[in-house]
Amino acid sequence: MKYYPPSEHIYYKDSNIPINKLDIHDSQLIHELERELLLRSYEFFHTTLEETTLFDKNYLTSIHHHLFQKLYTWAGEYRTVNISKGTSMFCPYMNLESFSHDIFKQLEAENYLRDFESLTLREEFAKRLAYYMCELIVLHPFNEGNGRTLRLFFDMIVTYNGYEYIDYADTLNDDAFISASIDCMETNCSKMEEIILAGLAKS
Repeated sequence: MKYYPPSEHIYYKDSNIPINKLDIHDSQLIHELERELLLRSYEFFHTTLEETTLFDKNYLTSIHHHLFQKLYTWAGEYRTVNISKGTSMFCPYMNLESFSHDIFKQLEAENYLRDFESLTLREEFAKRLAYYMCELIVLHPFNEGNGRTLRLFFDMIVTYNGYEYIDYADTLNDDAFISASIDCMETNCSKMEEIILAGLAKS
């Protein structure tokens, strides 16, 4: 679904295809390229993960930049317009920096969730992952690609703690993830926590 209000600095006129550096107007082709770039970004961030990696704002924006720099001029940059999807209105763009600072300050206080390797902490880990996933979903900092960027971001956190990537099973196809994301907008993280807990397994 396209974000609203329609903005011609993001989309080609009368389409849901973002204006891109390759001037691609074919929806299937742009989606195929984005999938390939996503796979490459997973490989890059997995292989460059280190003991000292900080899962902060810079890391989040570097993921988005790596994912989309070949396609979009705004890759890695916070949006400068207000957007909504359906009835969900995301964080006003003028508050992105201050709200983002608060979220990542809190995440820093929890050592960027780098202390959850023990299986005995699995449920607490899922709860904290869901909380921050919801916080960043509400923030929705980028013009496009927020979901993919956030899932990669949190997959690197779970990898750091010795887990496999979160298995979302069919939740990305049957609207379960969307439903959980909508609940996040109402400060209810329970569905997201269930999805993450079910998909969280040791490697």
